[in-house]
Amino acid sequence: MPHNTATFLDRFTAAEVGAEPLSVQILFFDPPPLTVAELTDALAPHLPDVTVELLAVTGLPEAAKVVSADGPPASVLGLISWPGHAVKLVSFDAPMPYGPVEACVGPALIPPPMKVDAARHRAHALLYFVGKPSDPLEGYVALCAVAGALARCGGIVVLNEEARTAVPALDLIPDDGEDARQTYRTLPIPYLFGGFVRMDAGHAGNWVRTFACHRLGLPNLAMKMTDPDHGRMAFQTFAGILGYLRQVGEAFTAGDLLDLGDGTKFTLRVPAETEWFLDSPGPLFVLEPEA
Repeated sequence: MPHNTATFLDRFTAAEVGAEPLSVQILFFDPPPLTVAELTDALAPHLPDVTVELLAVTGLPEAAKVVSADGPPASVLGLISWPGHAVKLVSFDAPMPYGPVEACVGPALIPPPMKVDAARHRAHALLYFVGKPSDPLEGYVALCAVAGALARCGGIVVLNEEARTAVPALDLIPDDGEDARQTYRTLPIPYLFGGFVRMDAGHAGNWVRTFACHRLGLPNLAMKMTDPDHGRMAFQTFAGILGYLRQVGEAFTAGDLLDLGDGTKFTLRVPAETEWFLDSPGPLFVLEPEA
């Protein structure tokens, strides 16, 4: 724990996260036994210059200025930093509000028993990226690195509330000798960073779409499903298109024709006024199959 509580709280407060910081959340079976030594040991093989600071704040009056009055009281505050990056940690010995959990876990492509475990979680932590990297993907990479370390402490799932998705926490724990940051950089964008969500739009039918891709300077994508078994195909299609756009730095416009090979072609269009369920803070394109 930091030797000087007031200094740590001042630095924690000064570590500006911005109005809409990149963030992920992690659910735990039970309140995790967070220690500086354990988190440092988990991170050091991949982040050799990492510094971990934790402060137990339960019942600490000085922490009131940095802990929101909304929701349960925080139990631990943390700053995990390495050159050019830092992540804020706020841990709670209480469940995360039901709404965000259900919105992320309900449609997630994770095993049903894991969804049950997530619904029964007893603790959670919020992670916020501190800083403004030239490539926002590096902010997500930093968050994944810390989430992977926390996953060793009884993590169930990692959520991206903004992207409305959840992934198994164990998936973010790197193997021995693995270049963890490079692995996180190559994750399919719809996996965690730009969530892939199935939607029942009533009379408009069943759809799949992404959320939060604008955070990476990319458009969101949507497709109407004519067969419930086409979900994996849609995920792979979205992942390939978004990965290509990141690699080449191109931009789409409505009316573009995408030829994915093997006779698979799509025309891009913007959502119709009646397709309110495709609302997006940034550009969104519907993929219409070419006959």
